[in-house]
Amino acid sequence: MRVTYLSLPVEMWWECLSYVSKRDLRRLRLVCRFFSRICFSPLFEALSWSAPNTDRLLWRPPTALGDPVQDLYAFITNDSASDVHHAVRRLDFKGVDCGFRTWLHSPPPISAANSSYLALFHQALSAFTALRSLNLTAVTIDYDAAASLQNLSFLKALELHDCVVPCSLPVQLPLHKFVVVSTRDCGDPQVTRETLHLVAPRQLEWVVFVDDRWTSTVFSAWANVSMSFLRRLTIRVQRGQLAPFLNFLRQCPQLDSLFLTRDSTLDHPDGTLPSTTVTVPNLRVYEGPLILAHAFITGRNITSTRLYAVSVDDRTGYFMPMRTESIIGALEMTLLAAPHLRTLRLCDVCPDLALLRLVSRHIPELKTLELRLSSSAGGRNFRREDTSESVSQSAASISASDLEGVLCVAEHVGIPVDRLTGFPTKKYPPAERVLVWATLGHFFLPSSLEELGVQCPDYLLLMLVKGDPATSISSSKGACNGGLNVSGMLHDLSRRLTRLRRYTVNERVWAFTVGNEGGAMDWAEI
Repeated sequence: MRVTYLSLPVEMWWECLSYVSKRDLRRLRLVCRFFSRICFSPLFEALSWSAPNTDRLLWRPPTALGDPVQDLYAFITNDSASDVHHAVRRLDFKGVDCGFRTWLHSPPPISAANSSYLALFHQALSAFTALRSLNLTAVTIDYDAAASLQNLSFLKALELHDCVVPCSLPVQLPLHKFVVVSTRDCGDPQVTRETLHLVAPRQLEWVVFVDDRWTSTVFSAWANVSMSFLRRLTIRVQRGQLAPFLNFLRQCPQLDSLFLTRDSTLDHPDGTLPSTTVTVPNLRVYEGPLILAHAFITGRNITSTRLYAVSVDDRTGYFMPMRTESIIGALEMTLLAAPHLRTLRLCDVCPDLALLRLVSRHIPELKTLELRLSSSAGGRNFRREDTSESVSQSAASISASDLEGVLCVAEHVGIPVDRLTGFPTKKYPPAERVLVWATLGHFFLPSSLEELGVQCPDYLLLMLVKGDPATSISSSKGACNGGLNVSGMLHDLSRRLTRLRRYTVNERVWAFTVGNEGGAMDWAEI
């Protein structure tokens, strides 16, 4: 039986078309009636509606809302748009920012026009009968809006960004995903507590709370609610919230992914966070500050983690980079407790070879490694005399073959290194430090790596790629004077890391795929 494109299931076509841009979908609809019909749902599956853009640089509000109001009214009442109403699965709606509505110099009609605009939006919600996900920004959620949301029987995900919740709402939505990034309310904690009735917590599977007021309210309002379906939790916690936070985690027995925001801080009275107090038995994924990682990783089968090597200044609230010695000590303690780790992402670290060797020593079966380098990470090239004896011994271990390769490359490009450990003995400026790491780093990586990613500050990467003489390593042979040689580095990586199939530098991605000539495997940028 001959199989043609007409015989493929519609779901398979939709999966293929999900990788096609909106612009190409519009063109594809003009090919024939079949593609006109098959491209309709992917083209209108996600719809975005927003008020006119405001000039944030000059703090200038929009002068009028007449056109958006008329356009939205026409979209609601036009019979030809009824098919679009039923095709929309995700809707993003943005009103006028609260700051512009209440600004002293805002035109008086803006407030009234915004009210009409939101009233029309509440009316429009009833038309999207197949809506699954709703993202609201700068919208007032009052009784009318709550009633419209309650009528959306297929709605499973709700995201609130800078929304206004002026009163308690006597509805409960059976959501699976609930996201609160930032909300404005009347400032009454009781009202904020009552607004949680907007969702039914027992059915939630994914929760995101990065607003301080909501975090505190959730800990008290849902303290005794069993959330047996919750699998993913993203939350911002602060000092003084340890006890309610741990109590909240006890109500989530099936939680397998915990994401703490980068600025989260938790302190036990004695200055530490004991791992025995954290009861999340099924945790598999942890993302959060490195200084808190050990408490959530110990005793669990963690397979993936993202660690932020920063701390928060109690007085100013600003981020402070951790010193290399502190990073190595905390990371070693964390990796010792995570023998099953397969994906590791380190953020805000300096390009230090000791970190790579530490990972290779403790996680020899690591599959994915991502490093987000920071030029202000408070670090310097690792030297044995700068750290404790235990850290030095663990970081300095390197096989004889790898050491021979390091010494060969270092001699070729003119990098002075310790002939016993392979670590550079000279301190470099930030840009040179990244180039040293790129040149020697692959000798310190686990041989089991399949994916490797490096995120570098843009200005450093620009200098390296252009080969700025001020940032190139001095060498009589000039091997590195051309900057970061990605092509040559990839071939060196392939010889050392035989399983590597994907390499990323900032937004550029290379994959080890079948070449054009003779079917041989080779690196190609995608």
